[in-house]
Amino acid sequence: MEDTVEPKDLESWLKHALRNQINAAEKSIQKVKGDVEAQIASLNEITADLLTKSDRDCTEKRNDKAVYKSARAVNRMCQELQNLSSGFSLPEPQSHEGLKQFSDGVAKHGADAAKTRDRWIAQIRPYYILDMMSLSASIEKLRRLGDQAWEVFSKEGGLLRGIEEIHDRAQKMQDHEQSLRRQREEHSQILAELDKVEPQINETQDAIESLAIDPKLAELRKIENRMSELRGELLASGFRRLGRPLRRLESMSSRGEYPMPPEVRERLAEYLKKPFTTFIHETEGYPSLRSVLRTMQDAVGNRKLVLKHREERKVLERIHNVTERNVLTGIHNEATDLLAERERYLRDPTCVDLVKGYRLKTQQLKDLKSKRSGLVRQLDSHAERIQTSRSALSQFVRETELLSQKLTKRPIRISQGIS
Repeated sequence: MEDTVEPKDLESWLKHALRNQINAAEKSIQKVKGDVEAQIASLNEITADLLTKSDRDCTEKRNDKAVYKSARAVNRMCQELQNLSSGFSLPEPQSHEGLKQFSDGVAKHGADAAKTRDRWIAQIRPYYILDMMSLSASIEKLRRLGDQAWEVFSKEGGLLRGIEEIHDRAQKMQDHEQSLRRQREEHSQILAELDKVEPQINETQDAIESLAIDPKLAELRKIENRMSELRGELLASGFRRLGRPLRRLESMSSRGEYPMPPEVRERLAEYLKKPFTTFIHETEGYPSLRSVLRTMQDAVGNRKLVLKHREERKVLERIHNVTERNVLTGIHNEATDLLAERERYLRDPTCVDLVKGYRLKTQQLKDLKSKRSGLVRQLDSHAERIQTSRSALSQFVRETELLSQKLTKRPIRISQGIS
């Protein structure tokens, strides 16, 4: 029968399912740890006794050169062994990495002790035979215990690593669930904000429509629309192909490369900045524009403003249409009439209030629609992230289930706290 476990209970479930294996592993680890600690203590004791004996012999048998030399070698060997021992500490073998370091450390300590003994043994013989036999037996036993520690690691290390991995995975699953829960809460908050914006948009649109039906505002909007059309006609028929040459002319004038009357240079700057506004505020016949264009015509004719042949022909043709054929007169007349009519409406306080209210509501509608677009983008982004997180969590849970089944040989289903 399949067990169903929540992520927070997974580790305790695993330890319960593996209690016999865990107990056996703990016993093996504690036994080898105890044996190693006892053997290291025994080796240290033997080394200390041998060091004391060699100190005494160095004092008492100084006249016997062979014995004295051997005692000195024993003394130095024991000091090196004590230095090895003082610089060695056993890691705790309760974790996978700890058990590995423990087994590696014991093996290295035994090998280092054996190397130290082997380096001095030739200078010690034929004296201290029994002492060296005792020391060698202790070192060899420590080396065998290093092999045993490695065998324990080889046998139990996989179990410890599996338990540790399940521990990490259980924590990560809980973290994933918390992250996914936060993302869904943020998603709900965005939805709530979007639900508030929609009625505001509808309300603002209704207010705009209510204002727009007023005859005065409707006429003003008609004027604004027509002036917008005239602006397009002005740019198309009067300024097309002239923008770049006019900017070059202004740049040449500012650098002193082409002289220009101050009032003409000022008007040129105004036309480059706001062509339609400058144009409709001109007097009849738009003399300022004519003076600007004729100045540019002279600059082109004098080869001060050098253009490509095709461009020059188009520019001069455009100037001729404006200054001689008066192609902009109709636009100017209609635009100035509309401007005067617009100003007449705007002298009416009631109409001014209507315009202000309409513009305010229009801006509010624009802001609300922009806010809605932003919320929709956030909503789509959150939905995508939630789906990605949910898929990643499901995959992670499935991998954890397979690992748990491999360790315990029991079927398991890990329930997700959030779907």
